[in-house]
Amino acid sequence: MPFPGMTFRRWCLLPAAAVLALAAWFGTGYSSEDEFQHVILLAEHLRGHADAASLPIDYHQGWRSMTLPLIAAGVFEAAGLSGVTSPFTLTLLLRLLTAALALWAVGGFVRAVLPSVREENRQAFILLSWFLWFVPVLHVRFSGEAWSGMLFLRGLTLLLDARRPEAIGAWWAAALLVRPAAAILPFGALLWLLVVRHEPWKRIGGMAIGALAFLAVGIAADSLAYGRITFTLWNYASAALTGEEAHRFTALPWHQHLLFGLKYAALPIGAALLAAAAALLALKPRHPVLWLLLPFLLAHSLLPNKEPRFLIPLAPLMPWLLMAAWDALCERWPAAMRSAGAMRILFPFAAVNVLALAVGIATPAGNGRIKLAEAIHERYGSEAVHIDHLGDWRQWIPPFYLAPRSTEAFVERIVPSKEKRNHLVIARESQGLDRVQSLKRMAVAAPPWTHRFLAWYGLEDGHDPLVLYRLTTENIGH
Repeated sequence: MPFPGMTFRRWCLLPAAAVLALAAWFGTGYSSEDEFQHVILLAEHLRGHADAASLPIDYHQGWRSMTLPLIAAGVFEAAGLSGVTSPFTLTLLLRLLTAALALWAVGGFVRAVLPSVREENRQAFILLSWFLWFVPVLHVRFSGEAWSGMLFLRGLTLLLDARRPEAIGAWWAAALLVRPAAAILPFGALLWLLVVRHEPWKRIGGMAIGALAFLAVGIAADSLAYGRITFTLWNYASAALTGEEAHRFTALPWHQHLLFGLKYAALPIGAALLAAAAALLALKPRHPVLWLLLPFLLAHSLLPNKEPRFLIPLAPLMPWLLMAAWDALCERWPAAMRSAGAMRILFPFAAVNVLALAVGIATPAGNGRIKLAEAIHERYGSEAVHIDHLGDWRQWIPPFYLAPRSTEAFVERIVPSKEKRNHLVIARESQGLDRVQSLKRMAVAAPPWTHRFLAWYGLEDGHDPLVLYRLTTENIGH
């Protein structure tokens, strides 16, 4: 041990904090449109910097809780008092705040679960909880999906510690506010409490009281932010049940989330997660982690709209799933699980995880367009720019990240103009604009060393990074 008297669990907090800080530092941008449209843009509206007309339909229908936007607006205002106005620094503060929440929530959860893990596997569980590659990468996202998972995890920790039921219910209600679909996680926990553990109804009632009390606070906060009495959970549930929201999305088959998990966890690790769930279901079907995962996956399989981000609340539970399955296998076949063959299985898993963790930390969020916006900011500062996009809407950079009076256009060809000062172009690397003499490459969305690994990770989608160019003359030559 580096520090005498420090347990392995406590020592791991130091590298875990470092990894989370690095993930926050390099994780520029947002991983889904909701992370910007339903949080940062709403926060800017609360600060008076975005018109209501620019807000998504979810705001006008009162579907989204303003809990996270209120927190973001508070962080932005506090930073402004210190003279911090850069959108890249402001959003970094949000990621660091999320990382701090993760450090606290995951740290408490590891401490609570550790006694139930076989002694010889405890260090492995600690390492998985902090360094299973997608856990720290997702635990810096200031989004409803990431926060709901961590808030639920905090309530689950209190449950495992046999704390006051009112506090458990309050944390689960907080998860529900920031991500209504996360309600399925507390529902699964309650099923396990009633069916498996036969929890007294008095404690269940205490959880309900705590949840209702916190929901009342949430309604008050939402009503204040919307300027009218608004119960966002009711509005969201009504839209979901009537199909008012579903028509905007493409319906996908029931098993799509299993495919998402297999692919986006990185294929070998995704396969290990599916195998762990199958093994645990066969050997220990009463294990609580199964009662959390299966209702969540079943409910989401019934919904027509399916996206990888819907699985994010499950991320902090995946190390527990892996270790619970390994423990169950060790109990059933102790000699086989201690054999050299079983140990050799772990080496490729660890190698893939370390590589995925390095790539995940080094790569900006989403398609990296906000990383290109940061490069624009570093070169031009507060000067307005014009950006021609040789691509689709997924390249568009929100005005929040650009200097005032900057403009953007989607074009099929570049048309130089004397009126366009600081004329920039964003295109895919495969479009070969490096051959154009009048275009000079300024930045690429992801570090070049990650491109091959991201292509492997993308499987059939491949990886075609965005590249930022500046127009240097009025004559485009090939």
